[in-house]
This record gives sequence, C-alpha cells and structure tokens, in this order.
Amino acid sequence: MKKHLFLLALGLSLVFSFGGLAVPGYLAAGPSISISPDDYDAGDLTRAPDTVYKVFQVFNTGDALLSIAKIKYT
Repeated sequence: MKKHLFLLALGLSLVFSFGGLAVPGYLAAGPSISISPDDYDAGDLTRAPDTVYKVFQVFNTGDALLSIAKIKYT
C-alpha cells in the first residue's frame, strides 16, 4: 500500500512539475514573435495600382531580444 501511495505521489509531482511545459509560451525563455494581422490577401494584383501597401505590426512577446535577419514573402 505504501508503495502505491509513493508511486502516486511521485507521478502527481512529475505532472505538476513538468505538465506546464506542454502549454505554448509557458516557461519558454527567449524571443517570441507575434505578427498582426496573421495574413493578408491583396486580391487580384493585375488590377492593382502601381504599389500595394499593407502595414503589419511585429511584436516581441518573449523575454529576450528579438532579431529579424531576413524577411521573405510569398
């Protein structure tokens, strides 16, 4: 009986200790990027004026410096 209680207590302590690691962003160190809006559809660009403008807001939601070295569009 004591062995079962010990294993139960050990299992619960592991779940509470490491269970939060599965939640995105929880206990994660380092930079984390957030962009708003997530996507943008410019429509049919064959009928667009010379230039199409769209502003995206970029946020560092992490706890370290975020460095953006390259931007690629598709």
